[in-house]
Amino acid sequence: MSSKEFSDFITAVLDKTDIVSLISRYVKLDRKGNTHWACCPFHHENQPSFAVNAERQFFHCFGCKESGNALSFVMKIENIEFYDALKILAEQAGMEIPKTSGGYERQIDRKQREALYTLMRDAARHYHDNLSDPRAKKFVDYLKDRQIPPNMITRFGLGASLDFTEMLSYLQSKGYTYEQIHAAGIAESKDGRKYDVFGGRLMYPIIDNMNRVVAFGGRTLEQDAHFAKYRNSTQTDIFDKSNVIYGINLLKKRKSKKPIDYVIMTEGYMDVIALHKGGFDTAVASMGTALTAKQARQLKLYSDLVYISYDGDTAGQKATLRGLDILRETGLIVKVVRLPEGQDPDDVIKRGGSEAYQKLLDEAVPLTAYKIDVLRSKYDLADPDRRAMFAIEATGVVAALDNPVEQEQYLRYISGLTGFSTEALMRQADISPKSIGQASKNTVAQQQQRSQEAEQKPVDKTTEGMLTFLLASMLQARDYVDYDLDVSGAMTDEFSLRLYKFCREKRENAPKAYEYEFGEADTARINELLDYRFIDGDGKKKFVDIERKLYCKVLEDERRALIAENNPAKMVRIKAINDEIYKYKHS
Repeated sequence: MSSKEFSDFITAVLDKTDIVSLISRYVKLDRKGNTHWACCPFHHENQPSFAVNAERQFFHCFGCKESGNALSFVMKIENIEFYDALKILAEQAGMEIPKTSGGYERQIDRKQREALYTLMRDAARHYHDNLSDPRAKKFVDYLKDRQIPPNMITRFGLGASLDFTEMLSYLQSKGYTYEQIHAAGIAESKDGRKYDVFGGRLMYPIIDNMNRVVAFGGRTLEQDAHFAKYRNSTQTDIFDKSNVIYGINLLKKRKSKKPIDYVIMTEGYMDVIALHKGGFDTAVASMGTALTAKQARQLKLYSDLVYISYDGDTAGQKATLRGLDILRETGLIVKVVRLPEGQDPDDVIKRGGSEAYQKLLDEAVPLTAYKIDVLRSKYDLADPDRRAMFAIEATGVVAALDNPVEQEQYLRYISGLTGFSTEALMRQADISPKSIGQASKNTVAQQQQRSQEAEQKPVDKTTEGMLTFLLASMLQARDYVDYDLDVSGAMTDEFSLRLYKFCREKRENAPKAYEYEFGEADTARINELLDYRFIDGDGKKKFVDIERKLYCKVLEDERRALIAENNPAKMVRIKAINDEIYKYKHS
């Protein structure tokens, strides 16, 4: 499917979505004319400043400036990515996202998927209820020994699988078939015997960001070397461990109450529970695997700062290094919490309280510093040969940095550790000695040049105002907008040109489809245009007048260029331009 076909599909989904009905599921709307008002669901306020326009199918908050169409609302309110939001709206509209050569998520029957979600919810509730059964005493005692209070047991929905058959009997009594229980990843069959794969384990439900139970983790309390300590659900139609973050549902709930300054990424379920118990309620876990780009993008929806808090052992360090680069490539600020060797977050809090863990957060180190320190721990720097090997590896880390200021900072750090000169380390890293200093000089020179250009070519406020009105009218699809004249040549920058061409192509669908075409870098200017305050007199006549003035400007620019060529063959076109300019200036 081509990009145009996909764009048309998005438009079709939005056409079938009533934004007023959609948003009213989340907040109470009061209608005043064509506009519905509410207290903004994205920031805390007492007086309604959140407007939903039923005619143009978009929302705008005059307080926090959040705005957009139905897709952007679902992305924001549910803290999910574009395709996940599109899938939700498409399903509500009774449409399926078409497959493309790039490959979307594998399509499965919607009813089958919903049945699995319902089954998993029922299973999670029953596992949790099992803690009240006398046979669950060893699980209750374990939680008491780990100092997990009842409110944390409830918050995370902890439970128990009493044996290998009890859960199957319960689910079948609820009407579920063995095939469904197997498809959910709860049951397997061996030698004709069907059993609960989590039999005899403490249960941790894994809940996605839509608050749906999608999988389980189980921990055995037995000391049997032939029996795996932990068992997680296998991949199913509703669960892929590379896409899920443990505790993401609680992170979403936390964000609905107040902004999140940072997220703490840990390795395991108990780490997350221990941190929440200690007051660090933005802790989540990576399911014990290397972080994926999908997980990194999910984290970025909540905060730009992530603390990696893996166990202070060798395995933890390796896992940390695998995930750091993925997080940074997603645009996140990454800091690493240095846990004492052999300790996890629970150990730190038990021994020193929340203050001890907060101190570790305060002392967390940036990505590059951590990488260098991990390398340093591998070498005996008292040995000249090993010191040289460390320097070679460490400069490789520095060479991968894009920022010359960071490069200089860490080369000096390595120099202090090894005694090698920064010049020698630069040569090893293949960094020009002049490039670091020159980079900062270039930055200053570019700023000065831009400043001088601004002084030499002051902004034409009249043209700027006309363009703002024109683009705001087109983006909001005001009913007086026409597309008789092409004034793309009057656009003063790349963003304005892109937006103008986009609006001419989409026309009345522009308010619904702009988020698919424009990224985060354009958000501020898009919001400015969506927030544009029209006044009395802003209508058809003003739009046509501005369009004609800009069109004449385009023609005048073309005429000047043709005259400068001094080519008699161009006189016919110059005369035609003169006639057009006269027509639009005097009609």
